[in-house]
Amino acid sequence: MTIPYFDAHCDTVTSVLKYGGNLEKNEYQLDLTRLAAYAPVAQFFAVWGGQYEEKTALLRSALQKSGRGVLCRSVAEAKTAAERGQIAAFLSLEGMEQLDCSTERLREAHERDGLILVNLCWNSDNELCGSAMDGGGGLTDKGRAFVRAAQDMGVAIDLSHASERTFWDVLEVSTRPVLASHSNAAVLCSDFPRNLTDAQFEALVKRGGGAGLNLCPDFLGLTRDVEACCAHIEHFLALGGERAVFIGADLDGIDDTPRGIAGVQDVGRIYEALLRRNHPESLVRGIFYNNLMDILERST
Repeated sequence: MTIPYFDAHCDTVTSVLKYGGNLEKNEYQLDLTRLAAYAPVAQFFAVWGGQYEEKTALLRSALQKSGRGVLCRSVAEAKTAAERGQIAAFLSLEGMEQLDCSTERLREAHERDGLILVNLCWNSDNELCGSAMDGGGGLTDKGRAFVRAAQDMGVAIDLSHASERTFWDVLEVSTRPVLASHSNAAVLCSDFPRNLTDAQFEALVKRGGGAGLNLCPDFLGLTRDVEACCAHIEHFLALGGERAVFIGADLDGIDDTPRGIAGVQDVGRIYEALLRRNHPESLVRGIFYNNLMDILERST
């Protein structure tokens, strides 16, 4: 059985630049060789922690050298990559402070590099908004203007690191769907502030957005295994998320993984587990590929 895969978040580029190795094949949680076992396959590569230019150049160079994938600027380009049997790589930014919270720098990165998904903040408040891991404030005036400008230029807004107040402020000013690329269900694991309340997830669904399953064990709850991953997905499904839940694994951004999943090569076990739990394969394919592609098309 060939499993499709479109993941909304990984930090592998940062791991490679910081610790060495390469994207083609490594000992981290994700590489291009293991990704290529899925078909069709697409992957968001996040830039996190600074060195934006270096990390973007690393990603572009690795894709060119390997021949396994291509950096895409749109869903249309991703579909072309899939037809050619290539990995469709997308670029995202985890924290706009890396680009000085600047609309002009975002525009430059969007036009030059194809950056199409941004977290307004990471784990600290910045000029745009409050973070879930910091003071908890909402959008600033600059943040409101930024959201409008980003969406006007075709850049999607990611709320996975935003405070709850920021979350609701963004939905108030947004003209397009927004997403939470790597956040789980708070009702199943309330210990971590980046998980979503039912009201938050339902609001994303209502606006045509969605949320991605984070594989970080701290986001899953007590069991921390494949079944826990399925439970979070099923909770979102029960809230009307058939076309809104997807994968946002956060590989190489997490120190540990759920039992039974050592890296990207094993994420397909969630696909198989959902089938065993009697979910239609069309639904599971949506969770693993189509849902995120559709949300991306609506939000950019």
